[in-house]
Amino acid sequence: MNERLKRQIVLKRLAYTALFAALAIAANGFSVFLPVMGVGASASLSFNYIVCAFAGIFLGPVAGGIVGGVGDILGWVIQPAGPFNVFITLGSVMLGVIPGLVFKLKLNPLLSVFISYALIFIVCTAGLNSFGIWLYYVRGKSFFVFLAGRLAMQSVVLLVNAGLTAATYYPFSKYVFKGLTPASAKTPDSGKR
Repeated sequence: MNERLKRQIVLKRLAYTALFAALAIAANGFSVFLPVMGVGASASLSFNYIVCAFAGIFLGPVAGGIVGGVGDILGWVIQPAGPFNVFITLGSVMLGVIPGLVFKLKLNPLLSVFISYALIFIVCTAGLNSFGIWLYYVRGKSFFVFLAGRLAMQSVVLLVNAGLTAATYYPFSKYVFKGLTPASAKTPDSGKR
């Protein structure tokens, strides 16, 4: 691959990373609050999952993690909702890292989307985010009681985001990220050196 083409790809990836980071900041500030009694902070539908997942899918796990982390930190700086929560930030980083790693396995893309969201549910939703919310905001409930109430609503949120990601993967990979899809990352002459 010649130097000019390499530079174009690097610049394109950098521009997409910045765009995804801006979208992640916007997605963190925009949530659809769901009228569910007794669930509190877990009763909101956020589209940050989709932004971070696409960053990881098309740009790789490092860029996906950067997008998730930058989106969470700058989103909190712009619109803080309580004290800074490092567990939520780590969960946001993992929103981009997990799909980036799963898509490196070269499975069927739709299967990869659903595996990614299953892992996101376990690591981010049930793990890091739930523990962070419980530790910082919940008083008088054990972690597992809080988790049981939170996971029901978060299952719906995750299914909506997984469905939207799966439904939009092929159009995005064909028309928007044509040169950045995981399958096209290697060019025919890239292995000659």
